[in-house]
Amino acid sequence: MKGVYYKIPIDFVSIMDERIAEKVSIDQSISQHLFIIAITPLGRCKFDDTFGTEIFEVDFELPKSDNSIKEFISKTITESIVRHEKRLLMEDIEVTVRNTDIGNIGTKRVKKKVSISIKGLVIETDRPFFFQKSFFIGPLSH
Repeated sequence: MKGVYYKIPIDFVSIMDERIAEKVSIDQSISQHLFIIAITPLGRCKFDDTFGTEIFEVDFELPKSDNSIKEFISKTITESIVRHEKRLLMEDIEVTVRNTDIGNIGTKRVKKKVSISIKGLVIETDRPFFFQKSFFIGPLSH
């Protein structure tokens, strides 16, 4: 149904019990979709090899500068959003990468924290849109 958007993850138990699945606004639906695009490795979607990003390829490459990682992530996310999220007119993307200590004293390790901010316009409503999320990438070991 056009114009009806569901909360992810979908509660299949409620659907099986003939209850109504939780709905969300178009802005929330776009945000959910952008996050799924960002964290899905390119080529992992069985029905569309172009869905996702190459972000996690950074885990397998020789160490790069935070600036080159930032540019790489910005490029791969922008390309995938333009291709797969037609409800959004993307105006700007900002990516930051910084080293972050995680764990506790005995198991402390450094991971790269990627923060993504996306500004745009929801085409259907002609309203401004803002998305912001953070997640960790490599290194895989330690």
